[in-house]
Amino acid sequence: MYVYIAMGTHYFLKKIEEKYSNEKMVLMQNVEGCLLWHETTGSTVFQSPKKYELMEAVGDFANEGVVACSFIPVRDENRPIFDYGMADKVKLIQNETGFITARLLRPLSNDTYLLMTMWNDEEHIRTWKNSNMYQNLHFQSKGTNIFSGPAYSSTYFVSEEKNTD
Repeated sequence: MYVYIAMGTHYFLKKIEEKYSNEKMVLMQNVEGCLLWHETTGSTVFQSPKKYELMEAVGDFANEGVVACSFIPVRDENRPIFDYGMADKVKLIQNETGFITARLLRPLSNDTYLLMTMWNDEEHIRTWKNSNMYQNLHFQSKGTNIFSGPAYSSTYFVSEEKNTD
């Protein structure tokens, strides 16, 4: 399974989502812009998306929620180290209060992995980010530096009615 991510305005991406309503797509936005995720076993309908392989999926996307995306740059030679056990750790998130879904994505065209988690609301994200589980999960290597840069995160909203254009 693959995930392709397109960036653009809400109006533009919404039109794509509506045109391909038979595809598994999720539109998310924040004040900086919008992302349209396309999960598929085949090729994407996007012209030039970011491309990922789906390593782990837990739960299904909801029509509304808050999405936390963690971007984790990993050195090519250290991908096996990062991959080892990470998918199992992602499965543990599903026991957290307010959890909806998670996706762990391996990059196909760059060095940055993506961990996406979807929650009922922002308070549940804050609680999770302050938890021991998050601290243990989050991208700290012991004894070696497997990362090619610092991890960073963004928060997005999934809602049928919000539009920041």
